[in-house]
Amino acid sequence: MLEAFERPIMSKKKGKKSTKRAGHSRQKYPVCEWVGGRLVSPFYITEGVPYRPEIILWLELPKNVVVFSFVVDPKEPPVSLGKSLLEAMRSPMVGPPRQPARVRVCDAGLASELGDAAKDVEVVVAPTPELDKLLRLMAQSMPEQREPSYFEDGRVSAEAAGKLFDNARMLYEIAPWKSIADTEVLRIDISQLEVEGACLSIIGGLDESFGFVIFPSFEALKRFVSIGEKEPPPEGPVDLGTSTFSLNFERGADVPASMRREVAEYGWPVADSKAYPRVQVLDRDGVLRPLTERDVRIAAACALSLTRFFIKHGSLFEREVTQPICESFFDENDLEVRITFPYQADALFEMDDPARKS
Repeated sequence: MLEAFERPIMSKKKGKKSTKRAGHSRQKYPVCEWVGGRLVSPFYITEGVPYRPEIILWLELPKNVVVFSFVVDPKEPPVSLGKSLLEAMRSPMVGPPRQPARVRVCDAGLASELGDAAKDVEVVVAPTPELDKLLRLMAQSMPEQREPSYFEDGRVSAEAAGKLFDNARMLYEIAPWKSIADTEVLRIDISQLEVEGACLSIIGGLDESFGFVIFPSFEALKRFVSIGEKEPPPEGPVDLGTSTFSLNFERGADVPASMRREVAEYGWPVADSKAYPRVQVLDRDGVLRPLTERDVRIAAACALSLTRFFIKHGSLFEREVTQPICESFFDENDLEVRITFPYQADALFEMDDPARKS
């Protein structure tokens, strides 16, 4: 439970409000403040290509009452914050029609968006941590919608999942984390899958969390490390500094039963009981992103290419000075994964050099 923050009162009223009530005049409460804003939801809409919708919220203080909540459909015309304020005052989710003495938004852009809707209300531009707390509360209270699955509600094919298991088993068996430290990062480029300049770190040197993590860029990795070295605020929003993509090997006992049943049904190979592959993509705020076929293909392609890379070059990492390497690896469908080590050595190599291909 959040400290110093009561659970907001959220109504589930549906349907049109009565004409009689809508005609009531707005009531003013001199000490009442409404905090409003546009926030990225703590959940994904998974129909079609997964996306996180925007939510418009108005929260009444000091009672912590949600007076307006609206999930924005990106296919519909945009809704202004001013229009949402008018609707909240005209027909709040809780209580009679009323007008706050003051509204607070987090930036000048949102304040200007209020327009005439706030002409009789004091507008304050200041941080809105109450809305961040409300989002965290929403995320904590959301139920699990479906059983976890390697098929991700049909977005991932059995062929792609099977290829992930085949390639991940080979990677686990050569155990690259025995050769390279997680601080020795590689550059990954997969042009067919629109991966350019990604930064890959092998994890498992401490005999835990085996696999690899991919950051969008070297700069993203530096932000992630910098934030990890700081003390996080006790109730502040999560900020990883970047999104992250990972392939982790997990114990079978830690894998959901529904996913273990799929492994058994399709006969996917697992190196041992601690080597069930799991792909995860985390947004910058730590929200787990639903996987797509492209995500699984990236993980499988990287697993195969890293296996070949370390079979060929693994012994080089035992030397004090390692010669820069840049080499391309191809799967049976001619999907190219270019690996460069160290990351910054990419500029030393011609991108069309056929000698780098294996």
